[in-house]
Amino acid sequence: MMPGVEIYEKERLTRHLGILTQEQQSVIEAAVVCGAGAGGAGGWAYAALARMGCRNFKLADPGVFDESNANRQYGCYHDTVGKNKAVAVAEELSRITPLAKIQVFEDGVTSGTMSEFLATGSVVIDGIDLYSLHSKKALYDSARLANLPVFSSPVLGFGTAVAVFDPQRSPSFEEYFGPIPETRESVAYRRYVEHLGMGYFGFRPRLNWPLYMRRVHEGCVPSIGTSCMLSGSFVAMAVSDWLLGTRNFPVVPHTSHIDLMQRKLVRTGRFRRALLNLLSGLYLRWIDRDTSAGGSAS
Repeated sequence: MMPGVEIYEKERLTRHLGILTQEQQSVIEAAVVCGAGAGGAGGWAYAALARMGCRNFKLADPGVFDESNANRQYGCYHDTVGKNKAVAVAEELSRITPLAKIQVFEDGVTSGTMSEFLATGSVVIDGIDLYSLHSKKALYDSARLANLPVFSSPVLGFGTAVAVFDPQRSPSFEEYFGPIPETRESVAYRRYVEHLGMGYFGFRPRLNWPLYMRRVHEGCVPSIGTSCMLSGSFVAMAVSDWLLGTRNFPVVPHTSHIDLMQRKLVRTGRFRRALLNLLSGLYLRWIDRDTSAGGSAS
């Protein structure tokens, strides 16, 4: 052990006492966090959990940092551009907690590594890219079979949402989002991506929606750093809530959506979700028609 590490580890969580009991802290420390994706929706969550006291992580991401990630992704700096995201984030977590046990899957979560990735896990965090639909479904389905909860917190504008997929009480990935269309280039596939992306949120924030959706379909989801940091905190709290058995966070089909710029916190359930899906579908079709006609929806 490096000089000073023993004192550092002994003292670094002492400010938690009075908020967490020693028994609760021990539960968090013993948990194994399986993180699929170490980009904007994942890295900040792992950092927050490490600050909460988590020491055991499995991080999977085949991607490397590029310059456009620096506005929001934890671990992305000038000197980490080109570096594998999971490796870079693992190094940062080791600086927070030198006694951390971190297993890195540089090729991401695949059919060949899924069992090892989920083995001994306590919770699963979904940070997989929006466009990797089949990888997402495989993760959710495998976690469900392993009786593990999946936490997802995508960002939208100045806010974020959190969805907790309980393996016993929540619908499966396909039951909630529907079957993935076979043809990637089809209109149905495009609508599916839109539906999945909006399936977490409880209201439509004020954005330039025609531009936003055009960039989404170009493969570049608009996002800012503050929303990703907020997402990380939201997920860390939801994971801690689950581990400690306090169960204050709702589970899917209920989701929570917060937007600090609009000062809103909304919980959405099954019936509100059905209405939102209908309205957002109509609105997105109107955007498409208006844009193709040369207009500008706002």
